[in-house]
Amino acid sequence: MQAYMGIDLGSVTTKVAVLDESGELITSTYLHTQGVPIAMVQKGIEITREELPPEFEVCGVGTTGSARYLAGVIAGADVIKNEITAQAVGALRYVPDVQTIIEIGGQDSKLILVRRGIVTDFGMNTVCAAGTGSFLDHQAL
Repeated sequence: MQAYMGIDLGSVTTKVAVLDESGELITSTYLHTQGVPIAMVQKGIEITREELPPEFEVCGVGTTGSARYLAGVIAGADVIKNEITAQAVGALRYVPDVQTIIEIGGQDSKLILVRRGIVTDFGMNTVCAAGTGSFLDHQAL
């Protein structure tokens, strides 16, 4: 059976997920990037492959996140997409009439506006790490 791997490499976390042909989640891994993105992508792929049932073969890999190009090189990605595209496509899959997406990442926060299934506008904060996941992560400790 065919499967598809997605990798989201950010400044705070690294996520790896595998979907089957119908888009159902097979397995996923969530790691803190810890300032070592290459090691975390490699570890995430390794853990995910170990958890992948033997009947599934990864036939395609996509990457996103602030370090999507680095992750793409490490994983030999077939496609590399920015976070705005990835979040809009993901949100539309599960909430087809979504109009507003708020994303709080490790380095920035985004507001994405969607109309009739198309991203019409977006905005990002202009001060690095102000009101972001990294800030919230440290406050939660």
